[in-house]
Amino acid sequence: MTREKSLDILGLSQSAARDEIEDAYRRLVRRYPPEFQPEKFRQIDEAYRFLTSLPYLLERLLSPGLEKETIDKDLFKFPLSPPSSSSEEALADIKKEFRMAHLWPSSDE
Repeated sequence: MTREKSLDILGLSQSAARDEIEDAYRRLVRRYPPEFQPEKFRQIDEAYRFLTSLPYLLERLLSPGLEKETIDKDLFKFPLSPPSSSSEEALADIKKEFRMAHLWPSSDE
């Protein structure tokens, strides 16, 4: 699959940003649900997966004709791991439960 074909399937222009790609995908999936139009849905899903795949995004990023100003930085944002305070709180809760179990063992033991 090529970028041009994927954009054509989703009905987008060459300058489509990630938000536009996601909006077009959602709109077309509602219009062509897999239960009623499985072949059209497969094409739409394949085009969306191609345009949002990490290998494709990296290839676009590394292409020689790409100018720095045209890079959509939102394409390369990925969720980060949870903040350390959350893991510290979880560890404190586990320690507390362990102490409570040690002080007041259940009648099963």
